[in-house]
Amino acid sequence: MKYLCTFILTIIILNFTLIANSKEKKIVTTIKPIHSILLNIVDSDVELLLNNNSSPHDFKLKPSDMKKITDADVLIYIDESIESFIERPLNALDENIKTIKILGNANLSLLPIREGGVWEEEAHGDHHEHNHGSFDAHIWLGSKNVIKLTKFFVKELSKISPDKKNIYKANAKEFIKKVSNKNKELAKELININSEPYIVFHDAYQYFEADYNLNSVGSISLNPEISPTPKRIKEIKAKIEKDSVVCLFREPQFPSRIVQTVIQETNAKEGELDPLGFDLNPGKNLYFELVTNLSKNLRECLSNGG
Repeated sequence: MKYLCTFILTIIILNFTLIANSKEKKIVTTIKPIHSILLNIVDSDVELLLNNNSSPHDFKLKPSDMKKITDADVLIYIDESIESFIERPLNALDENIKTIKILGNANLSLLPIREGGVWEEEAHGDHHEHNHGSFDAHIWLGSKNVIKLTKFFVKELSKISPDKKNIYKANAKEFIKKVSNKNKELAKELININSEPYIVFHDAYQYFEADYNLNSVGSISLNPEISPTPKRIKEIKAKIEKDSVVCLFREPQFPSRIVQTVIQETNAKEGELDPLGFDLNPGKNLYFELVTNLSKNLRECLSNGG
């Protein structure tokens, strides 16, 4: 009887352990594009912090956001350089919450931050993540990095939920196929306008530019959190004249009056590029809608008669 009770107790403990291990992990991430990629991998919901069309550059955490983080099993973010709001909760997190930082860990092909805002022709050479220097954190806008990021997420999430590994791998395989097909589609769409010079609001697009050999020649803002000075606006106007810039692109997260001020008394047109999916609904399709819109808006503004 004693052995039977011990056996039954062991079975009960094992069952509870299996249930605990198979329980869906609560995943929280910061911005819509990363959220979209994750939804294409996991078979569960993923909490999103920036769901109110804010920019990560000036986002402020609310108590409800802090609760999402403290209730999570896993927190996934890019880097404090683009998500400065994450520094405070990182310092106060419970040790049981797994944090996955992308930059420095995901073996991505990174590009250095371009200095000065009115860059000339600069080499777009890839840099492995262990190189020194400051790197552009807008990694979701390059298809090669999205594929690498997907594989990284599968590896890291499989460590946390090993019973889900095969599901993650199968979902990732399908997603990567879609990303590759979309990349080929965009390459065909953009080939006819890739020599046209343009200026962006802030330097967020160089991975996208590198994918499709686009001709961005500068950015209005050196820091998206700070409005450009009159001197800066004068420099950009000179750049427009010198390089026969076709289009200046605003961003929906920032005041459009800045771009309108810059293009006054020039021949440049005004367009809009959105690196985050400001007007898009969060979900699996957001990544594809985001890059489709970038291509569409570039073509509309840079094409003859656009």
